[in-house]
Amino acid sequence: LVSAWVRTHGVTVHVGDAAELGMVRAGGVPADQVLWRCGQSAVAISGALACGVTRFVASTRRHLTILSDLAAGVASVHLDPDCLLATSPSGVDVVGMHATVASADPDAWAATAHRLLGHIAGLRRDGVEVTRMSLAGGSAETWLRADKHQLMAMASAVDESIDDGCARWRVPRPAVMLGPIGW
Repeated sequence: LVSAWVRTHGVTVHVGDAAELGMVRAGGVPADQVLWRCGQSAVAISGALACGVTRFVASTRRHLTILSDLAAGVASVHLDPDCLLATSPSGVDVVGMHATVASADPDAWAATAHRLLGHIAGLRRDGVEVTRMSLAGGSAETWLRADKHQLMAMASAVDESIDDGCARWRVPRPAVMLGPIGW
């Protein structure tokens, strides 16, 4: 039931290990709806690539180097706030910023979006054209069962925060994805 809703609505699912990826793929979720959180293993990243995953969250410079070596010209990368850089390695397409939000409180989502937009502004000053933002929190099942008013409050808070940040830092509005983390 959850996987059918995810497929139908084009929801991106964040996965971080082979077991989660296997579950998502067994549920029929296409690889282009998967955002892989890179871990320490180059083998795991290679496995995700072999399954057709092309979107990744890099938390370290090492992740960027691995992606450059294994997926030059293929991978689209979202940086987590701990993985800021002045220039991206050859062959790595840094397209966005990503953060996990540990709370369902709309203010926490807004604050995280504001912080990421500040990082985006800094990257743009350094010549890295980042055009996307990804915020994730809670499981897909939690999102399906969530109060629609709560989800709308989170989305509205993020929207207002981004409007304020775009005006403050004079950056174009990024494409924004809000969604669950894990399966």
